[in-house]
Amino acid sequence: MTRRFVSSTIMVLLLCGASGFAQEKISLLSNYYYTRDAKRHEEIKQEKDPQKLAGLLIEFLKDRPINRLIPYIISDYQAVAVGHLNSKEWDKAVSMAEEMMAALPADAAVEKAVQDGDVTVVENNVEEFLQQIQTARLTMQQIILTAYYSSANWAKAAELQEQLYAVAPSIQGVQLLADIYMNMGNYDKYLENAQKIMAEFPIDQPLGFDAAFKSVQIYAQKNDIPKMTELYKKLMDVYGDKLPQGLTNEQWNPQRVTAFTLLAQEPYTAKDYPKAIEMFEKVIKADPSNGDAYYFIGMCKWQTEGQDSAVESFARSVVLNKQTADRSRQYLEQIHKAKNNDSLDGLDEILAKAKADLGI
Repeated sequence: MTRRFVSSTIMVLLLCGASGFAQEKISLLSNYYYTRDAKRHEEIKQEKDPQKLAGLLIEFLKDRPINRLIPYIISDYQAVAVGHLNSKEWDKAVSMAEEMMAALPADAAVEKAVQDGDVTVVENNVEEFLQQIQTARLTMQQIILTAYYSSANWAKAAELQEQLYAVAPSIQGVQLLADIYMNMGNYDKYLENAQKIMAEFPIDQPLGFDAAFKSVQIYAQKNDIPKMTELYKKLMDVYGDKLPQGLTNEQWNPQRVTAFTLLAQEPYTAKDYPKAIEMFEKVIKADPSNGDAYYFIGMCKWQTEGQDSAVESFARSVVLNKQTADRSRQYLEQIHKAKNNDSLDGLDEILAKAKADLGI
């Protein structure tokens, strides 16, 4: 009788114990933990010293890496880091951001917590939490990138922005990469990104124009005449007769001169003299004192209309006294002598008229 009672009692205890052991864990993302974490977070926020506050937030995150307060923690922490950026304390801002990134839970840790039953999957709570972590990392990376950029640490800025762009490609990311590479003098990488910008924004838009204009300057430095000419043609197709936004004729005309001089070379070499004259006349429109353009117009007219038609252009080239002035004088004298029994009499009058016509 006694043995039966004891056996029954033990069985009841075992069953009760088994039932107790079978209780589910409380999810780290539950309302229970949220309430506890929120209370602790409010206590931490009472700290008035920014650096101590940041330290307490890191301590809290290390203790409770999986929690629903990540956006609030990051917001408070970011404010302290931005303070260092505003004070130009670049190293401190970078150090803070790196410390926070190290404290944030890895995706693998979250997945393990789910597998171990520490986090219960309810609707999209885990996906939402992982998105919050990703946003938090991005926020810290942006702080680091801002510090690198503002301190002209171009190599580090380029490395980090390339990583960010690889994860989330965007035209804004391309623009930033182009800007960084231009600043660090890596012109090949600038050109690579400028091509992407021009593919997205036509040259008649400010971003497309800026990329095209900077690219053409780089091609000029590289002495890449074909690429330079190709891009100048695109620029002049849009801005040959009008001004880019924010520029005056005084600022833009030198570019017109360079562009139309280059664009005249191909037809001139191909003996398409009417087309060459058209380009050289545009050079003169942008720079009326461009004696070299007058020289080439003279050469073109000589080939198409005869030597007499070249006199006026050669005379203007002579009196403007630019690089081709000596050659212009040679041809002008040759033409004049042929018409005046090998005499130069009357040539001074032709040159005087050229000066008067040019207003010099």
